[in-house]
Amino acid sequence: MTCPFLDTGRRSLRKAASAVLILLVLAIGFLAGYAVKSSSTSTETITSFSLETTTITVTQTVTRISEKTATISETITVTRSAEKTTVTKTEIKTVTFKEISTVCFPKMMNGCERLLLDLIKRANDSIHVMIYSFTLDDLGDALIEARKRGVDVKVLVEAENAYSKGSEVPKLVASGVEVALDSNPYLMHNKVMIVDGKIVVTGSYNWSWSAENRNDENLLVVVSESVAEAYEKDFETLWSSAEKL
Repeated sequence: MTCPFLDTGRRSLRKAASAVLILLVLAIGFLAGYAVKSSSTSTETITSFSLETTTITVTQTVTRISEKTATISETITVTRSAEKTTVTKTEIKTVTFKEISTVCFPKMMNGCERLLLDLIKRANDSIHVMIYSFTLDDLGDALIEARKRGVDVKVLVEAENAYSKGSEVPKLVASGVEVALDSNPYLMHNKVMIVDGKIVVTGSYNWSWSAENRNDENLLVVVSESVAEAYEKDFETLWSSAEKL
């Protein structure tokens, strides 16, 4: 003979177990939301398991909105026999961006050209340069190679120094690199390189033999999309009015 109290107890235990599992899945999905992927949009099933006639599936879609913000959509599907219930929640989470800085002093660190060459070789999309003096052959060659592999290379040079002794400008122009002369009647004194809209190189360091081997100079590398965006705006402003070669 079946005991009604025992059956009732079993049903209560099943319901309690299902409720605990649902809460556990919700917690897992919530915590997983902090691991924002680098792709623009990605969807994956976080977990799917069954308990008797109940199946619980958690699917998460991550859409990268900006450097610091992503939309995380979590869908929890609970299926009991022929009945299906779907709950969806969407939250905006802030991803903390870690800024990375590197400092180079050519006299103390046996030059800074190797650091610049490494950044140029690693570029995938764009290299935008604003430079007062440019006479280092290896850097000119590296920019030419970057252009050949499809990187958008633009070099803005101070007009007063564009054709000084040893200038890389004629070689860059002959190789098809986009070069322009600053239109400012005074000096364009920037020493800046922006790589892939994410990395900024700045400081007192000109791309010259004297800066690399003789002067007291400094060079700072900052990895930050927000900083790069500010420098890109300045570059575009100066480039738009510059004399294209």
